[in-house]
Amino acid sequence: MKTKADVSATVLRAMKVLKYLKEAPGPQSVSYISKDLDLSPTIVHRLLTTLKMEGFVFQDAQSKLYSLGAVFLDYANKIVNELPFAPIVEPWLLQLRNTSEETVGFYIPNGHTRLCLMECESQQEIRRSVGVGTQLPIYAGATGRAIISFQSEQRQKQILNSLSKEERAVLQHKIEVTQQQGYSASLEEISANVSAISAPVFDQQRRVVGAISISGPAFRFNDEKMAEVVPDLLHATAEVSKSFI
Repeated sequence: MKTKADVSATVLRAMKVLKYLKEAPGPQSVSYISKDLDLSPTIVHRLLTTLKMEGFVFQDAQSKLYSLGAVFLDYANKIVNELPFAPIVEPWLLQLRNTSEETVGFYIPNGHTRLCLMECESQQEIRRSVGVGTQLPIYAGATGRAIISFQSEQRQKQILNSLSKEERAVLQHKIEVTQQQGYSASLEEISANVSAISAPVFDQQRRVVGAISISGPAFRFNDEKMAEVVPDLLHATAEVSKSFI
């Protein structure tokens, strides 16, 4: 008979497996998961079998590799739909998407990452897509800088201190530029051939709660096009911020 401690240990292991699959670059095998998490293949296989039965993981029939199940898309949609500010943000994302003809997203800070909470994809055939639920480094890219540039100095120091000396110098300069402009721009910082601009959203205490970004393929969303939509982006973030007051 399993004790409460046994059940708790099993739940923790299952959570570790799910977190591993979330952060993995692609579908993974039992052996890789077992090795990286320092768990026996038997335990990993048993956990994956149970998670698969409940829809939390998916196993490819041919490769036998595992990835997160589609149930998490349902969870993500439910979270987004129940967010108190979702009805406020979404219309502006759609408006910016239609104006810029590029993909528009809303991100929030999540530790040393930024989480994509909402996304309105471009309707063009060649487009940039991140995906709701995706987490990216908060120190990289226009959206990350749009967030950290307006966080507290203490928070900025925490992030800067996690980088190398050269990376700190570069990021510090970009933070200063972002603070002066009120928005940040990037070109191929995270993904090749992708450019983006982003501006922060504040609450009533002027604390940054997130950022709205516009991103697209660099051949189309070039410097000239980005400059054109900056006023629209800043207007949208200002209006969304007013809604928190």
